[in-house]
Amino acid sequence: MTDSPAVSDTVATADAVVRLEGLRKSFGPREVLKGIDLVVAQGEVVCVIGPSGSGKSTLLRCVNLLEQPSGGTVTVLGVEVTDPDVDIDRVRTHVGMVFQQFNLFPHKTVLENCTMAQRRVLKRSAAEADEVGRRNLE
Repeated sequence: MTDSPAVSDTVATADAVVRLEGLRKSFGPREVLKGIDLVVAQGEVVCVIGPSGSGKSTLLRCVNLLEQPSGGTVTVLGVEVTDPDVDIDRVRTHVGMVFQQFNLFPHKTVLENCTMAQRRVLKRSAAEADEVGRRNLE
């Protein structure tokens, strides 16, 4: 991915759900992300588009530290996830991702696949998880 413009001042810090500042990621000598700045506000839909190998998945994986960034900061819901002392598991309870090559559990219904993490990680009741799952599926 190429260098992006400076972080937008139009989105107040309190409104930002995801904020990337100077995000960099290298694999050996190959720099894949080169100083990416991005602000995503609550309710905003953002599409990351580019050819294969341009760093789209790497950028998304850096947001919840599935990949450790080489530089820059990532902030999610006001928590800097690139801080070495962050409780990343706690942050991840508020971040959901669906990957290009995702696999559902074939022995479960779609709703069961959507509610499993809510019940196990967030400790929601079956009824509450089903309600949230149905809303998300709508």
